[in-house]
Amino acid sequence: MIHAVQLPRHDIDGDFRIFTTQVDVTDLRALLDRVLPDQGAIELQRDVEGKEHTWHRNPTDETIVILDGALRFYWDQGEKICGSGTVISLPAGMMRGSVALKGGATYLVAFHPVDLPQHG
Repeated sequence: MIHAVQLPRHDIDGDFRIFTTQVDVTDLRALLDRVLPDQGAIELQRDVEGKEHTWHRNPTDETIVILDGALRFYWDQGEKICGSGTVISLPAGMMRGSVALKGGATYLVAFHPVDLPQHG
């Protein structure tokens, strides 16, 4: 059974969620097939330990999948440590930031909502 945590909504249209259940990151090919849009690309990001993406917002929806390591993800109403397999669903315009923790972090960024099991 998949359990998701619904976090507080913000003063923007959209749905922000960090899922506490794990997405399988061992079958990278299958994960990439699920995350890639019909046309376009995704970003593979590596942050060294201590790398911070300070407060910012993006004009598109995003789905982030942590592949390895951990991030401290923060937003206006809190923060959460996100490790391997965590899925973060972000609506366009949401203010947030992150810091890579010990050993850094590697993650996928899709610039659209992704239909992963945690989103169902």
